[in-house]
Amino acid sequence: MRIVITRFPVDDRKKPPVALMLLPAIALGAFLAVQHFAPPKAQTDEPGIAEQTRSGPGDSSPTQLSAADSRSRVESQRVYRLENDDVVASFTDLNTAMVSLRVKGERYHDEEGNPYELVTTDKELYLPLAPAFTGVTIPPDARWDVIEKSDDHLRFQWVGEDVSITRTWELAEPPYQLLSSIEIHNEASSAKSIGLGITSAHYVRRDDEKGGFFGRPSPALSHGICQTVDETIREDRKGLLSEDESRPLQPHSYGPDVEFVALSSVYFAIVMAPAEGTTERCDLLSTDRGGTVKDPEGSLFEAQLMYAPRLVEPGQTTTFGTSVYAGPKDYDALEQFGHQATHIIDLGWFSFIARGMSWLLRAIYGFIGNWGVAIILLTLLVRVLLLPFVVPQFRNMAKQRALKPEIDRINELYKDDREKKGAAMMELWRKHKVNPLGGCLPVLLQMPIFFALYQTLSTSIELYHAPFVLWWNDLSSPDPYYVLPIILGVLMFVQQKLTPIQMDPTQAKVMLYAMPLMMTFFMLLLPTGLCLYMVTSSAVGITQQRYMYWKMDQEPSILETASEDGDGGQSDTAAEEGAAAPKRGQSRRKKRTRRGRA
Repeated sequence: MRIVITRFPVDDRKKPPVALMLLPAIALGAFLAVQHFAPPKAQTDEPGIAEQTRSGPGDSSPTQLSAADSRSRVESQRVYRLENDDVVASFTDLNTAMVSLRVKGERYHDEEGNPYELVTTDKELYLPLAPAFTGVTIPPDARWDVIEKSDDHLRFQWVGEDVSITRTWELAEPPYQLLSSIEIHNEASSAKSIGLGITSAHYVRRDDEKGGFFGRPSPALSHGICQTVDETIREDRKGLLSEDESRPLQPHSYGPDVEFVALSSVYFAIVMAPAEGTTERCDLLSTDRGGTVKDPEGSLFEAQLMYAPRLVEPGQTTTFGTSVYAGPKDYDALEQFGHQATHIIDLGWFSFIARGMSWLLRAIYGFIGNWGVAIILLTLLVRVLLLPFVVPQFRNMAKQRALKPEIDRINELYKDDREKKGAAMMELWRKHKVNPLGGCLPVLLQMPIFFALYQTLSTSIELYHAPFVLWWNDLSSPDPYYVLPIILGVLMFVQQKLTPIQMDPTQAKVMLYAMPLMMTFFMLLLPTGLCLYMVTSSAVGITQQRYMYWKMDQEPSILETASEDGDGGQSDTAAEEGAAAPKRGQSRRKKRTRRGRA
């Protein structure tokens, strides 16, 4: 855009300041016009971990191939498949990386009925489990030869001028495990310092990664995870982006004593761990891909397990072993894998409770064989364990319910004097030994359990596509017909009706209708398994509450008990109402006594 500045004819001896004042305004207007009318800047692909590793110190790899040559290589590649009862894994002869991993099992099929695919990238440079060497020069157009192949065993080899490399892939016996072994033989006349990084990448679209504000997390929500001996580092897309856009993008490095590095979605993960011991470090990175700078189409997560360089003498061979877990985030399978891999399952702040809940849920399912029934039985067990705290809460609520006439009278008597009303209420609670905050402790105790169960039921692979009954064929997704959320709203309404509310009628009416509607709205977006827990818990709570009210109705009214003590069921502040108050109190006691006999 060309900016034309008009010069005004002025007297050289006396230039008006107006012209000078217009210059900044014109420049500002031109800048804003450029910003407004210029096309959005395209999102450029930042160099990732693989590029930085190849161009790092000590590596003299030739220039990367052009886009056309890269496409030609991919079209001409040969793919070799390994298969067992759990997975079908495919590897390319371009760089021995994984081009596909499909998880077997009907419950892991997608909506079209195809097995779940873990590999989300198709560019050679970003294929999962690719080797990245330092100290070894492998041309970018190199092809690996297959020297051995079976259903569960595959061996590649590449031979250079002064080095030969053999990579072996095996399907291991525990579920979803693979073993990678890379042997490097130094054929040069001098020693070589050789390092190895195993790199993986995972692409996710921004639209797929978005989840509801109040709903469950999107199944595509992704993280990079690095586990050291003492710490679990879990970073989302924002945590791995560069904080300073003016500086080159650098991976986030962690270590030493690295147990594993992983790229994970909510239900699936690819985990890389050293076959023995720990490694030097792990690198994590996230870059925006496609679209524009302000509105990228997706994110590319990258992870690298970096081994310390080894000095290989002439004629000697060194071997790097890597264990790989690729599949669903099944707790038992991850525990068999070892390397503290169960830490990739994110159980939130109350993980110590969530782990126990998850164990109980799996144990109950082992006897029942239905995850929905297991959730119901787990809910009943939780309610039983909380009984010592819930019973005092219900007794306290029953006392408040019996004192409601007295509370209403105090509210009416002191409706314009909040200070006196508060003092009268405190005196009433003191005389009848009622704790107005007695219901808070059980609620506070149940909140960590609720959040732990929310995290467990929202992220548990056991509930992924797990059927219950009727149309509830996926406990990890919302109820398709919203039946359970509506039932929960009705139960919440009943609970509000049974709960004594110490507020004015307008506020009480708002609470009576607003709370059930709000809970119903929340549950519309949450997993069916969590909604089933809430419905069961609410139904059991109402039953317990009704039983406690009935039981206390069989006992003498607290007002009658107070009457026997000589105060007529009134607080001292109620005496200001005169002689009519005892008659009203007696009338109310007779009604409660008749209801108790009925």
